[in-house]
Amino acid sequence: MILILIIYAILLYLYIHTFYYLKKAENTRCFTPKVDLKYMQFFQLLEIVALTISVLFLPYFLKTKKRGKMGLLEPLLITLVVLGINMYMAFNVYNFYFELKQCFELKNQWNNWWIYWEGIAATIASVRGILSLSILTLIILKLK
Repeated sequence: MILILIIYAILLYLYIHTFYYLKKAENTRCFTPKVDLKYMQFFQLLEIVALTISVLFLPYFLKTKKRGKMGLLEPLLITLVVLGINMYMAFNVYNFYFELKQCFELKNQWNNWWIYWEGIAATIASVRGILSLSILTLIILKLK
């Protein structure tokens, strides 16, 4: 449990400092409206909330066994929402990368590398989500 709390503290530090980095980026006027910095800040807060909930409820998740059969609609809706969130973040990080080249105030800070990592992770999650939905659709069509 100590290792989980250490990892939680490190990730919390990264998310909080990246949130403030994006706040500072908002005040530089380096970015066009193609980069939605407000959304990127929201994404950092969403990551903090999701991480905190995961750590707080980890003992519950470990003790609870699956009960009953879950319907198909709930996981599908959750997958679509998470897919949309990740795709929009990946799109914003892509634009952020190209526009940051002209912003000398923020260019050489470590936070931009964390944002790039989040963009890569969001892209991978988006591709996995699209492939999963494609496979699920093919299976459903094959069964009918």
